[in-house]
Amino acid sequence: MGQLHHDYMACMDAGVRRRITLLAKATKKESCVICLDDDIDSDLMFLVGRCVHRFCFNCVRKHIQVTLLDGKIPDCPKHRCKTKLSIDRCNELLTPKLLLMWEQRIEEDSLPLSERVYCPYISCYYLMSKTDLSSSVEFGLRRCMKCRGFFCVDCKVPWHSRLLCTDYKKLQPDPQNDNNDVKLKSLAKLKGWRQCSKCQHMVERTCGCKHMTCKCGNHFCYELNGTARPILTA
Repeated sequence: MGQLHHDYMACMDAGVRRRITLLAKATKKESCVICLDDDIDSDLMFLVGRCVHRFCFNCVRKHIQVTLLDGKIPDCPKHRCKTKLSIDRCNELLTPKLLLMWEQRIEEDSLPLSERVYCPYISCYYLMSKTDLSSSVEFGLRRCMKCRGFFCVDCKVPWHSRLLCTDYKKLQPDPQNDNNDVKLKSLAKLKGWRQCSKCQHMVERTCGCKHMTCKCGNHFCYELNGTARPILTA
């Protein structure tokens, strides 16, 4: 009888300890150094891979969005930490749009700036490598690997048949000045978008500072309309 009572009490103690442990885990709070919220459940904190820095899910999600819109691949939000965020670890934080944008940034980052070629057709804008694009008998003529449309790799416009690049530019000082571009520029004016002075593509700032980084790698100030006084980087 004594042994039975001892075993019973031991089981009770073990059960109490287990409940206390579970309760402690359930109520453990942490603080996020970004938003300074010090009342965040530990299971709502995101652990950044190898550097083991921790931040709340909401701040990590916002950091990823801003970084991707700035044309970069997200690093750890910790100041001066160079640890790259993993797209696989962050998958649950991403919307389908952000996930697609991240995949595009990875693809862009794998190509040197001098190798990047974008399809000039507005409905496509597919990223290609100059090396992968097969050349043609006609100078500058290339074919998009996705939409199969012909374009001039030098003028960055749909193919100007029977015209040399020099002749085309004389006839068309603004290579993008067609009906579609007029509509695009009207929309850009309405939305307050800016046009990169280097590659002529439209850039939209949704949040963050005025320092913009275009997909082509050009840096400029959003308030200066993307055409004046480029920002110098170290």
